[in-house]
Amino acid sequence: MSFLIDPPLLIISGILLYLAGVKYALTDWKKNAIGILVVFLFISVSALLYLDAIPCFFPFVCGNLSGSEFMFHSDITGIYKKDVPLVVVLLLFALYPLWLYSGYTIARKFLEI
Repeated sequence: MSFLIDPPLLIISGILLYLAGVKYALTDWKKNAIGILVVFLFISVSALLYLDAIPCFFPFVCGNLSGSEFMFHSDITGIYKKDVPLVVVLLLFALYPLWLYSGYTIARKFLEI
Protein backbone atom coordinates (compact mmCIF):
# COMPACT_ATOMS: atom_id res chain seq x y z
CA MET A 1 0.00 0.00 0.00
CA SER A 2 1.77 3.21 1.08
CA PHE A 3 3.24 4.76 4.17
CA LEU A 4 0.56 7.47 4.09
CA ILE A 5 -2.45 5.30 3.28
CA ASP A 6 -1.63 2.21 5.36
CA PRO A 7 -2.05 3.71 8.87
CA PRO A 8 -5.64 4.89 8.28
CA LEU A 9 -6.49 1.61 6.51
CA LEU A 10 -5.07 -0.39 9.40
CA ILE A 11 -7.00 1.71 11.93
CA ILE A 12 -10.18 1.09 9.93
CA SER A 13 -9.30 -2.62 9.80
CA GLY A 14 -8.95 -2.64 13.58
CA ILE A 15 -12.37 -1.03 13.96
CA LEU A 16 -13.89 -3.56 11.55
CA LEU A 17 -12.19 -6.40 13.42
CA TYR A 18 -13.77 -5.25 16.65
CA LEU A 19 -17.21 -4.94 15.03
CA ALA A 20 -16.88 -8.37 13.41
CA GLY A 21 -15.81 -9.82 16.74
CA VAL A 22 -18.94 -8.46 18.37
CA LYS A 23 -21.29 -9.44 15.54
CA TYR A 24 -19.97 -12.96 15.12
CA ALA A 25 -18.93 -13.55 18.74
CA LEU A 26 -15.36 -14.29 17.74
CA THR A 27 -13.09 -15.65 20.41
CA ASP A 28 -9.92 -13.76 21.30
CA TRP A 29 -7.67 -16.22 19.51
CA LYS A 30 -9.71 -15.87 16.31
CA LYS A 31 -9.53 -12.08 16.48
CA ASN A 32 -5.79 -12.31 17.12
CA ALA A 33 -5.33 -14.66 14.18
CA ILE A 34 -7.30 -12.36 11.87
CA GLY A 35 -5.35 -9.35 13.13
CA ILE A 36 -2.02 -11.10 12.53
CA LEU A 37 -3.14 -12.09 9.04
CA VAL A 38 -4.22 -8.54 8.20
CA VAL A 39 -0.92 -7.05 9.42
CA PHE A 40 1.04 -9.76 7.61
CA LEU A 41 -0.77 -9.00 4.34
CA PHE A 42 -0.22 -5.26 4.70
CA ILE A 43 3.47 -5.67 5.49
CA SER A 44 4.00 -8.27 2.75
CA VAL A 45 2.44 -6.23 -0.04
CA SER A 46 4.03 -3.01 1.21
CA ALA A 47 7.47 -4.61 1.47
CA LEU A 48 7.18 -6.00 -2.06
CA LEU A 49 6.19 -2.56 -3.30
CA TYR A 50 9.03 -0.91 -1.38
CA LEU A 51 11.54 -3.37 -2.82
CA ASP A 52 10.13 -2.79 -6.32
CA ALA A 53 9.55 -6.55 -6.51
CA ILE A 54 6.04 -5.82 -7.78
CA PRO A 55 4.83 -2.74 -9.62
CA CYS A 56 2.17 -0.48 -8.22
CA PHE A 57 -1.04 -2.23 -9.22
CA PHE A 58 -3.81 -0.01 -7.87
CA PRO A 59 -5.92 1.30 -10.77
CA PHE A 60 -6.40 5.07 -11.07
CA VAL A 61 -3.79 5.68 -8.35
CA CYS A 62 -0.44 4.50 -9.63
CA GLY A 63 0.02 6.16 -12.95
CA ASN A 64 3.64 5.51 -13.89
CA LEU A 65 4.91 5.13 -10.32
CA SER A 66 7.15 2.25 -9.33
CA GLY A 67 6.29 0.35 -6.17
CA SER A 68 8.73 2.32 -4.02
CA GLU A 69 7.61 5.63 -5.52
CA PHE A 70 4.05 4.73 -4.62
CA MET A 71 5.08 3.76 -1.08
CA PHE A 72 6.56 7.23 -0.53
CA HIS A 73 4.11 9.10 -2.81
CA SER A 74 7.21 10.48 -4.51
CA ASP A 75 5.13 12.41 -7.04
CA ILE A 76 3.54 14.39 -4.19
CA THR A 77 6.14 14.38 -1.41
CA GLY A 78 9.33 14.45 -3.46
CA ILE A 79 10.70 11.71 -1.18
CA TYR A 80 12.34 8.73 -2.87
CA LYS A 81 13.58 5.38 -1.62
CA LYS A 82 17.20 6.56 -1.71
CA ASP A 83 16.33 9.49 0.60
CA VAL A 84 15.07 7.35 3.49
CA PRO A 85 17.38 5.22 5.65
CA LEU A 86 16.42 1.55 5.88
CA VAL A 87 16.05 1.79 9.67
CA VAL A 88 13.26 4.37 9.20
CA VAL A 89 11.46 2.08 6.75
CA LEU A 90 11.75 -0.83 9.19
CA LEU A 91 10.37 1.38 11.97
CA LEU A 92 7.41 2.33 9.79
CA PHE A 93 6.69 -1.34 9.11
CA ALA A 94 7.10 -2.15 12.81
CA LEU A 95 4.33 0.35 13.58
CA TYR A 96 1.77 -1.53 11.45
CA PRO A 97 0.56 -3.77 14.31
CA LEU A 98 0.18 -0.66 16.48
CA TRP A 99 -2.07 0.97 13.89
CA LEU A 100 -4.35 -2.07 13.79
CA TYR A 101 -4.42 -2.31 17.58
CA SER A 102 -5.19 1.42 17.81
CA GLY A 103 -8.23 1.00 15.60
CA TYR A 104 -9.40 -1.96 17.65
CA THR A 105 -8.91 -0.02 20.90
CA ILE A 106 -10.69 3.05 19.56
CA ALA A 107 -13.68 0.91 18.57
CA ARG A 108 -13.68 -0.91 21.91
CA LYS A 109 -13.64 2.37 23.81
CA PHE A 110 -16.13 4.40 21.77
CA LEU A 111 -18.35 1.76 20.17
CA GLU A 112 -18.98 -0.50 23.12
CA ILE A 113 -21.83 -2.64 21.93
